[in-house]
Amino acid sequence: MRLIFKEWDSAFNPVVAVVGVLFLAIGLYGMVLWRHVLRHPVVLVVALLPTLLAAMGVLIVVREVQLFKGR
Repeated sequence: MRLIFKEWDSAFNPVVAVVGVLFLAIGLYGMVLWRHVLRHPVVLVVALLPTLLAAMGVLIVVREVQLFKGR
């Protein structure tokens, strides 16, 4: 399954892979820090930021793994 269109495809880049892993780690760490205060609805809006970082990290890492395997 392709995450992006063929004309926007690129080659494997280890720097982008490291950035993806960092996004994933920072996002998961932020989610762990917020888990004890998620009882308040206002905090849920702020807790979305680490979740978005983790989701972006997953997408980047998955795509870079696909590019690495396709070499």
